[in-house]
Amino acid sequence: RRFLRGERGAMSGSYQTNRKENAHEDSAWAVLWTNDDKIVSGSIDETVKVWAPKTETSTVPKLEEVSTFTGHFLGVVSMSASSDGRLCACSSLDGRLRIWNLDEKSLVKLVDPGPVEAWTVAMHPQGQLVAAGSQTGNVNIFGVGAQGDKPEAVLSPHNKFIMSVAYSPDGRLVASGAMDGAVHVMDCVSGNLIRKLEGHSKAVRSLSFSPDSKVLLTGCEDMTVIMHDVSQASGTVATLTGHDSWVLSVAHSPAGGECVTGSSDKRVRVWDLGQRQCVYTSKEHTDQVWCVDYNSSGTKFVSASDDGSVMVGVQVTG
Repeated sequence: RRFLRGERGAMSGSYQTNRKENAHEDSAWAVLWTNDDKIVSGSIDETVKVWAPKTETSTVPKLEEVSTFTGHFLGVVSMSASSDGRLCACSSLDGRLRIWNLDEKSLVKLVDPGPVEAWTVAMHPQGQLVAAGSQTGNVNIFGVGAQGDKPEAVLSPHNKFIMSVAYSPDGRLVASGAMDGAVHVMDCVSGNLIRKLEGHSKAVRSLSFSPDSKVLLTGCEDMTVIMHDVSQASGTVATLTGHDSWVLSVAHSPAGGECVTGSSDKRVRVWDLGQRQCVYTSKEHTDQVWCVDYNSSGTKFVSASDDGSVMVGVQVTG
């Protein structure tokens, strides 16, 4: 565990981190922090692990393994949880989706839509739908309670490999980011395209909405994060620069005002969105950082890396 001083910036603060080495036997590509305070990580070692962040003896949580889910063939690519933290949808390299009940430690649903139809996933906040981006350019919408492997709806915003998908917190919008840099925002009910957001020319690896569902953050292989105002046709608000390689993951703080990013440059960065500045950089990971997320209050972040570790960071005041 280390105590690190943040970079200079408007919100320049300190973070205390705790990195769980060998959390997985292989690269950790996915991680999330549920609203009911569970950390879930997914790995190329074909497991999904649930961790309890324990803080009895220190400010920064230590991760205690609660359960392990197996069955994902070839490794876990992405994960997304329902807003109550009960359900978690996971996609794996074999093209299948698995929806787990984290509380009952059971498999709710297995979906086999085909080898290229489900890359990254996003679960609707209410937990009844799962959106999956496909290599063919579709966003497939699956019903958690539906029978069979066919999607309930298919949105076709792109003709390129969809690398990222996200639902807005209010459940009204679904966004997709493609390999060619295109970002589309669609209405969840009608499926109609609402916004086509520009600014990237390389693969958009990650998407995250603000708590009020008005701002969409897009993380890209061009090493930038763009803030988009999805409520306005004008679109781009600002561009965040500072990473030295691909931005693989971005998460907007549930408290607003901040975001956290993970990159191929092995760094985790926290940004002040008001000042458009990086206010903290972690150099703890020894390989690229595939995924980042916040806890429900926005006071802690979690990251997962190719080094097989899962790290928690806690903002320290004073």
